[in-house]
Amino acid sequence: MNQNGSPRHHPTQSGGDTTRGIAANTQWNDAELAMKVARHSFEKWLVADHEDTPSPALMHACHTHEALHEAARATAVLIETFRAEAAALITTPAQCISTQRR
Repeated sequence: MNQNGSPRHHPTQSGGDTTRGIAANTQWNDAELAMKVARHSFEKWLVADHEDTPSPALMHACHTHEALHEAARATAVLIETFRAEAAALITTPAQCISTQRR
């Protein structure tokens, strides 16, 4: 998610280890941010649920629901990124790996 709460979209594969690492880190941060937003909305819902007027509770419940969906989306993208990375490592010839260590 970016600062205004809308999701960022990142490619799951990019050229180079550094770029992939940056993309994965950004996706991880997106998932964490979405969970923080969901937790904040959830806590507001808990407080508002005890008030006499139901509209604030409903609003916070909707925000929590939306943030949880965004967290799930961001987590799914992160999972797919690491699935692709694991698959790439499995198909990488051992010779390339040993050459990189030198």
